[in-house]
This record gives sequence, structure tokens and C-alpha cells, in this order.
Amino acid sequence: MLNPVMAKNFYDVLGVSRSASEKEIRSAYRKLARKFHPDVNPGNASAESQFKEVNAAFDVLSDPDKRRKYDKYGDRWEMADQIEEMQRQQAAGGGGFARNAGATFGDGDLGSIFGDLFGRGRGRNANRRGQDIETSVEVSLEE
Repeated sequence: MLNPVMAKNFYDVLGVSRSASEKEIRSAYRKLARKFHPDVNPGNASAESQFKEVNAAFDVLSDPDKRRKYDKYGDRWEMADQIEEMQRQQAAGGGGFARNAGATFGDGDLGSIFGDLFGRGRGRNANRRGQDIETSVEVSLEE
């Protein structure tokens, strides 16, 4: 579930560095939450929007597991479990498509993705033959 708030860097939203401690994150959150709280800014849509961004950033950065996923996968942190599962399957000898799924999908070019999918991959399993696997996958143009 991606939402529009995810487009901003959570560290920037709170005004802290990536190496900020839990205490620094909590302190920055409290300061900004007081500043943008709807009770302090009644009827101010901009302040309400910023308040939601601050809350979303704090929700992720204050939770060690969510923060680890966010640091590793960025705005795709909510899909971290699926990405890591595909990587585990690939390491165990899974299909070539999984090698390009998840976090590396956006970084690769279509030639390498389809090359891997159709057996012209550059990966360590490129020349390895195995059992054919067939599955249906629905992917939107945006994905």
C-alpha cells in the first residue's frame, strides 16, 4: 500500500540525518507535531497535510524494523518482506525473474530484465537449465 506521503524522504520530513538516534527522531517529531497540529492550526489544510507527513515519518523511523526496511528499500519499504522472500527464493535456485524483482527492478534496464527472463541473463544461473515454471502475473503499467 503506497500512499502519496511516501514520496518524501522521511528523514527530510523530520529534519534529521540518516544517522539520527531514536531520541533525536522523537524530539524532532514532537517539535513538528506541535507546530503543525490541527488544534493549533484550525482550518489550515497545509498544516494538516504536513502534520500527516510528520506522523507517517515518525511511524516508520521510530520503529527499528520499519526503519531498517525504509533505509534499505526507500519508498518501497512496505514491500520489503516480499522482496526479501523473492531474493531468498532466487538464492535457493528460483526463477530468473525474481533476480530482477523488488528493489533492483527499478534500477535495472529492461534489456537485462527480459534477458534474464528469456535465458540471456548475466547472473550466475544464466547457463543453468532447470524445470520450466509457469505463472500468471498481473502488472499495471505504473508498476
